[in-house]
Amino acid sequence: MGFPAARMGDPTMHGGAIIIGFPTVLIGSMPAARILDMHVCPMTNVVVPHVGGPILKGSFTVLIGMFPAARMLDNAMCLGPPDMIAMGMPTVLIGG
Repeated sequence: MGFPAARMGDPTMHGGAIIIGFPTVLIGSMPAARILDMHVCPMTNVVVPHVGGPILKGSFTVLIGMFPAARMLDNAMCLGPPDMIAMGMPTVLIGG
């Protein structure tokens, strides 16, 4: 079973969003997200901002521009606790 495909603009569990996608592969009119594409994170631990970082996990079987496709529930790096992609395109499921 697959998970919804992640795209630029999709939200993360910490309240941020994916800010970079692969411009020539569109999913629901938005660039597809892959591992190493970046997200932002607005959360803070007291004074230290989480900032955000690259998506760390993706599909082992679906590549977009030579990188694994990102999906809902895949992990993203954050200076605080790890972040996770909260939502993707529900009509496009990516397995692996």
